[in-house]
Amino acid sequence: MQITLDFFQIFDLLSFTTAFVLGLLFLLKSSKANISLGLFLLSLGIEVFQVFCANIAEYNSFSLEVSSVFSLPSLVFLLFYVQQNIYGSIPKKSWGLLIIGIVLTVLIPSITDESDVLFLRTIDYIFNIFIILYIFKMLFKHQKNVINYYSELELKTLSWIKAILYIYIGFYLLWITEDVVSLFNQELPQVFAEISTIATCGLIYWIGYKGMAQPEIFNQTLYKEISIPEEIAEINSPPKAVSKHDEKDTSDFFKIKEKIITEKLYTNPNLNLRTLAIDLAIKEKELSRIINVQTNFYQLINSLRVTEFKSLIQSPKAAQLSLLGLAYESGFSSKSTFYSTFKKLEGMTPKQYETKLKSE
Repeated sequence: MQITLDFFQIFDLLSFTTAFVLGLLFLLKSSKANISLGLFLLSLGIEVFQVFCANIAEYNSFSLEVSSVFSLPSLVFLLFYVQQNIYGSIPKKSWGLLIIGIVLTVLIPSITDESDVLFLRTIDYIFNIFIILYIFKMLFKHQKNVINYYSELELKTLSWIKAILYIYIGFYLLWITEDVVSLFNQELPQVFAEISTIATCGLIYWIGYKGMAQPEIFNQTLYKEISIPEEIAEINSPPKAVSKHDEKDTSDFFKIKEKIITEKLYTNPNLNLRTLAIDLAIKEKELSRIINVQTNFYQLINSLRVTEFKSLIQSPKAAQLSLLGLAYESGFSSKSTFYSTFKKLEGMTPKQYETKLKSE
């Protein structure tokens, strides 16, 4: 049996086969978060496959149909992926969203009355836009948390998820416009469908590429209570201050900073709030609160690393190591963080700084 496909159906074919393959790959990876990403890709693949089957009859003497029972709410699985990556688990209330999503995706195709379909589709749009806004809110909060927890943000901010959300917003604007335009013109909606086809294909490849590179962010809950011997805790843990700007907090901050400098704790490339709290024998929440009186963890540690780099570049090590080698010696673990932090603090690139030193 010969199957004839047009240009855009070939894109659909690429999209759903790639989505299925990538989805299965993510399902086989060990991380729980990857299971959700795999389900997200599989549900996308099912959506594209349904469109493909609906359009294949146009150039062929046969048609294919895929039951709506197999439909899944894609964005809910993306929400699960973000939650598992950040928190390590899915909150119980989110499972209710999955149930609502499944009911909508299965119910809409089974309704025949046009007014009911329009109503349910509107509810579906509202539901998915709510999911998008919910994920945006989570990502915003997460990005505030990571600067208070990590000294290296590369692959930890989940900013690539925002690109997916923006594309989805574009999809919904496109689909809403398509629904409105179809009331007056039957040809223009086809153009919108073709744009959506190409964008979906690109989206699936983008998700696969970024998802493969994304590590688990929080393997443990933030601000875990660490078991500290009482006699050490009493000495090192400052009492809680009444005011955020209390002088005691400021004094404690500079004592902590001095210890970090004296013991060169910032040179540990894997340093985060938890490891620093263990080194200082202070509870994570208390340490975070004290640091945030003056700055945040990310800025504090990386500013000290820049200072260390400036010291090393004028030492005998400068003749043995490259600029990046000196940065790694200072505690940086990525070139991008080193260059962006240095330029922000010094107003010039590391190379320009080196040139300036040689000209003096």
